Amino acid sequence: MISSKTYIALTKFGVVGGLSFMIDLGIYYSLSQFVPTYIAKATAIVLATMVNYYMNKSWTWGKSDKNRQRLFKYLFLYAISGTINVLANEYFLQTLPQAFLSLDIISATNVTKQLAAVKINKFFAVIIATVFGMIVNFLGQKIWVFKQSSNQD
Repeated sequence: MISSKTYIALTKFGVVGGLSFMIDLGIYYSLSQFVPTYIAKATAIVLATMVNYYMNKSWTWGKSDKNRQRLFKYLFLYAISGTINVLANEYFLQTLPQAFLSLDIISATNVTKQLAAVKINKFFAVIIATVFGMIVNFLGQKIWVFKQSSNQD
């Protein structure tokens, strides 16, 4: 059973992570139209990580100081989880079936117009890679980066 303090931190972490995920996904999808997917994914992770750090530092973990050592730990943790995220994304991008989920409109005259289409493998690869990264990030932040010390920061 997890403590109420850990549950609250996990909930806040989830909200911040959801926002970071939307930033990651939006940047990834936008850039992947113009650059290789690994560059798009790495860029998206870096930008989402900046937002994630500042929100988690102040809101999730309640830290307001400018601790450089904590920032370096965070960046090191994100280098590890970001690498795991990019590698998992590339792996699942290659192994998941290549299909499209399409939203179409058919007019009264049977003319079909596609409104949107999403590559299934790209979407699920991002989701799975994010889950891997999220597990590493929460545990790393809780037990290493933002660990409560005996003397308050």
